[in-house]
Amino acid sequence: MSCDPAARPTVLIVDDTPEMVEILVAPLSHRHEIIFATSGRRALELMETSLPDLILLDINMPEISGLDLCRSLKNNPATKEIPVIFLTGCSDSEEVVKGFEIGAVDYVTKPFRPNEVLARVTTHLQLRQAVQVVETANTALEAARQVVLLQKDELTDQNSRLKTRVIQQAAVIRSKLEEAQCQHAQTRKIGDEFVQMLTDILEQRHHLLGKHSRSVAALAASMAATLGLPEEQCEVVRNAALLHDIGLICMPDRVIMYQGVLSSDDFVKYRNHPVRGQEIISIMDELQSIGILIRHHHEEYAGSGYPDGLTGKWIPLGSRIIHLASFIDDAYSLENGIDAKYKVAKRLASGMGTLFDPELSAAANLAVKNILIPPLAQPIDTGPKGPRY
Repeated sequence: MSCDPAARPTVLIVDDTPEMVEILVAPLSHRHEIIFATSGRRALELMETSLPDLILLDINMPEISGLDLCRSLKNNPATKEIPVIFLTGCSDSEEVVKGFEIGAVDYVTKPFRPNEVLARVTTHLQLRQAVQVVETANTALEAARQVVLLQKDELTDQNSRLKTRVIQQAAVIRSKLEEAQCQHAQTRKIGDEFVQMLTDILEQRHHLLGKHSRSVAALAASMAATLGLPEEQCEVVRNAALLHDIGLICMPDRVIMYQGVLSSDDFVKYRNHPVRGQEIISIMDELQSIGILIRHHHEEYAGSGYPDGLTGKWIPLGSRIIHLASFIDDAYSLENGIDAKYKVAKRLASGMGTLFDPELSAAANLAVKNILIPPLAQPIDTGPKGPRY
């Protein structure tokens, strides 16, 4: 990958479905040179003449699967450093973990979200460029060290100037790397501060909204960790759960303090809060992945949810986790007595396959088992629930 900021990095798309290739080309072609292959064999042929800077690779392909192709690339010294982002029709944790184990750096689930694809590709290209800058600096420093060792007894003025020049170049490279690292840290800090600001606003809108969101965030983070998701993805799920109801701050009090039957107009407003939540969080480009999880946290496994009526694995994994966590907190707040956890677990079981992803059943039941706060002795006003289930 060229260190020249003006150079357009090359992205290789490998997918046996031409329609998927076309969908990916649209958001990427403005900033990147695009080449594509519809099979693993063709991808290997292309890389014999020119190496891409990043590969978007479909997991499920005939002949050579994405996992096998990735394994082959990582065993080849010429291609092992090229970042590979898997394209998958589902976010099955076992398949995703296997992809990370053989060397993939990330994955994107279908249907693709253009902004998400562009953000992930940009991030990993920048990370690769940073690594190459470090390697260049280390090479320059090693060259300087060798010069000193070889010429220490009879170092001429010319060699001394060469040494100084190499060290100065290495210092410049190192300075640029430190600057890039500071910019990345600053961007992340700003994102964290924005999430905290929205959390405070949610709390101020109604204290029970804040309490519910904190509980859902803890449950969702616990389930994500149980499923073995990477630490960075667990943090995205936790933040999305913390702000999953942020769209409610746009709603009138009669909607968020709903106790009886909503009018048809208010019902429509309530069902729109996931979309409003995504709009609020997406003010910052760096938080697009959180916005996607917020948008789909009311989707149901059988397709009867909202706002988009997604089904099964088309619902992002993080959204499926948050949906379960929100249900658990809502259900538990309504129970009392020593058998409260049993009652919640029973309600969970009845919703598996219709409301919830059955593959998340074990993680959900463990989260219920580990709830520490006992249910209240008497039912109370549970606050701004709305017509969730």
